[in-house]
Amino acid sequence: MGIIEAIQTAELSASIINGGLQKYIDLINDNIHPPVPVAADDVLIRAMYIINDSINSYGGKFDRVDLPRIAALFIDSPVLIGHDKSGLPVARNFWAETVEKDDKLWIKSYFYWLKKSDTADRLKLNIDSGIHKECSVSFTYNLPECSACGQDIRYCGHQVSQDVHFIYRGVEKILETSLVYRGSIPDTHLTDRLSAAQDSQAKDDSNPRRTGQFTLTPYVYAAANSARRGRAIGFKARIGDTEFFLARD
Repeated sequence: MGIIEAIQTAELSASIINGGLQKYIDLINDNIHPPVPVAADDVLIRAMYIINDSINSYGGKFDRVDLPRIAALFIDSPVLIGHDKSGLPVARNFWAETVEKDDKLWIKSYFYWLKKSDTADRLKLNIDSGIHKECSVSFTYNLPECSACGQDIRYCGHQVSQDVHFIYRGVEKILETSLVYRGSIPDTHLTDRLSAAQDSQAKDDSNPRRTGQFTLTPYVYAAANSARRGRAIGFKARIGDTEFFLARD
């Protein structure tokens, strides 16, 4: 059976990277081995939620149990624009991991580029402003396994439909990831929230009930004031013998 090359695409969104990058700088130097080791002041870093265990628009999916092994294949793969292999990479993936998010298991791939490169500012601006918003991964695999019969879907007679999909078996290599005009997976994104704790905070920050102006209100008062109680966001504190909660102004 020959090697099959495939492309899976994904959607990205972006925000701005903060400090605390030394862990990721160490991973760049350990995994990429640049001839001149990089420091935090040398690079820009983003992370992309690029593939998960759901069915994509082509009718294919990755087996959940295979994703940890596939994540390791992302390390040291290039980041291109539009799968254009005639040009040089604009960035490089240096680490990837599996992350449980929104009831799916994702591969979160981390990539970097140099601040002093010719296109560094333009790439950062386009990503952080949402112009470069989607991505795609090119990879090789051995078998498109039919979900209905377990055979090669190219020859078994089944067709991709609402009830039938295929599984990418024997993924061997991540050829490259690219920023592209349209992706095939919903709910993927590019983030500056590199840690799980930062991701959770980002989710809270995006909740409109948790942003705005609030007043610390005695719980006893809220019990008798349904309008005030309805504006509570669920945070409660005790000062002395009195319980308070936050209510939107």
